[in-house]
Amino acid sequence: MSYAPLDGGIVTSTLLKEGPDVVACWILLLATCDKVGESMMQPSAAASLLRISDERADQAFKILQAPDPKSRNKDHQGRRILALPDGGWHVVSYQKYQWLASKARAAQRQRKYDANKKARDGQGEAREYVCEEDGCNQQAEASHTGRMLCSRHLFEV
Repeated sequence: MSYAPLDGGIVTSTLLKEGPDVVACWILLLATCDKVGESMMQPSAAASLLRISDERADQAFKILQAPDPKSRNKDHQGRRILALPDGGWHVVSYQKYQWLASKARAAQRQRKYDANKKARDGQGEAREYVCEEDGCNQQAEASHTGRMLCSRHLFEV
């Protein structure tokens, strides 16, 4: 299963002025990208999934391929997708947002590690450990393979 971070900047994106069909097709493309930002989502499949006509989906894909001079991303003249020779699509900014999300997760892990190290070393007032699983803020119960985990994540191992 792929994971595509959705940046908060989407709410001020020039994409929104294009309407719900374009936004929905954009989200489908993001959700079906591989690790390098390529998707095999086709307009006809998008139309079926979104329960819109093929013409509306084709138009949405054309808008996503078109230059957008007002786009914040100036790569490829603001285009959001590029057609691939095999019939798929390359999402222009995909790897940039994957990198930003990865950087944010690494910073979160470092903050948790620092807090737990401080608690283990007896420095400061904190004595509770925080689960070191990404996105979890529960109190850690035990150590497993060198990581402090909450009861939920201990049982998932």
